[in-house]
Amino acid sequence: SAYFKTQIILIDSNKNIIPIEGVCEGKISEVERGDNGFGYDSIFIPDGFDKTFAEMSHEEKNEISHRARALRNLREKLENL
Repeated sequence: SAYFKTQIILIDSNKNIIPIEGVCEGKISEVERGDNGFGYDSIFIPDGFDKTFAEMSHEEKNEISHRARALRNLREKLENL
């Protein structure tokens, strides 16, 4: 098993430090597959999929990526402040 994690630190007006994170869990492919993306995208298969990040379109990857999840969590936190 494997995962990608993004962490964002939000500092509110009272200087409280609020950690925000996004995680995408998955597994490692035995062979590299796909040409999109960078880094480990060609060997990372997210849970619920049978293709690597590098085989996905940018739109598809951006729906489930750790970065997208972190930004959604940040937006939710900002809306609730």
